[in-house]
Amino acid sequence: MKYKTIRIYESDFEKLNTFCERYKLSKTELIEAFVMFFEKTDLDPREPTNATKEISKMKNQLISFIRTQEKDKLNPLVKKQDLLIEEFSKLVRDEFVTKSFMIELATKLGNSIVNKLNKNGD
Repeated sequence: MKYKTIRIYESDFEKLNTFCERYKLSKTELIEAFVMFFEKTDLDPREPTNATKEISKMKNQLISFIRTQEKDKLNPLVKKQDLLIEEFSKLVRDEFVTKSFMIELATKLGNSIVNKLNKNGD
């Protein structure tokens, strides 16, 4: 590719050098990155507050998206999970009571039978 020369003020040239040092880029790479940035973002470089507005707008869109996902997806899943946990706990409690009751009943019945057999055997 063929290079072109551009004229800039000395103060801007020093700022360009500062950016090059900060990002560890050559002047050519830095200018290419600047051009690509403004092409992709479609921002007007003459209005730096425009970038702030765009970032704020994107932040608000992201927050709105997260809230929508929370309301439409996450909250119903949490409610379903809570219901399942409640049903499972109830089932375990009922089964435990039933098994516990049955063991106690079997023990009493077994003891009663043994006692009757012992009385009849005397």
